[in-house]
Amino acid sequence: MNGLKDNRQRIWEVLRAEKRDFTAQHIAWMVDLDLETVRYHLNALKRAGYIEAVSTKPLRGGEQFLRLVKDCGVEAPSVTRKGTPRLSGLGTEAMWRTLRILGEISAEELAEQASASVPTSPKTAYAYLLWLQRAGYVTAIAPGKSGPNGKCARYRLLPGKYTGPKPPMVQRNGQLFDANLGEVVYIHLPKANPMEGARV
Repeated sequence: MNGLKDNRQRIWEVLRAEKRDFTAQHIAWMVDLDLETVRYHLNALKRAGYIEAVSTKPLRGGEQFLRLVKDCGVEAPSVTRKGTPRLSGLGTEAMWRTLRILGEISAEELAEQASASVPTSPKTAYAYLLWLQRAGYVTAIAPGKSGPNGKCARYRLLPGKYTGPKPPMVQRNGQLFDANLGEVVYIHLPKANPMEGARV
């Protein structure tokens, strides 16, 4: 996978490449992460059924040999600490995927299509399109009455702006981060005009 890889993805890639049974300590050394971080992710994968203990008898130091038993492909499973599917971000992923497929869309249509995967409101879809417009990913081709439903406006994904399968994510600190590129692509300036900001 291209772009910036988080710890979860880095650990998953090592697990898939590892042909022998492994310990958390071994994986920590392979990905150059602290042992507690690796144990956290391995425990989540274990609870979700992706890895299992080879034997119940721990090694000296409390380590166990583990093995990958369920390989779901190149993208790391998104699971919580308890091993349940993680739902956060799925709505944004559905909107980004829909935008790539259709290319041109309104906020209402985007919400309707994305809701086939995760319930998404027109207000949420409008806000996401606005962030993508600020960052130069989409352009309004039929500007209309602005508002949370965006009924009168249509947006088009600009040529070359589909950077990959991971959706650009709006972060709490007021910036748009594209994990496909591994970089912040837009920083919102709070006191500026809402359609202005710093593209990076």
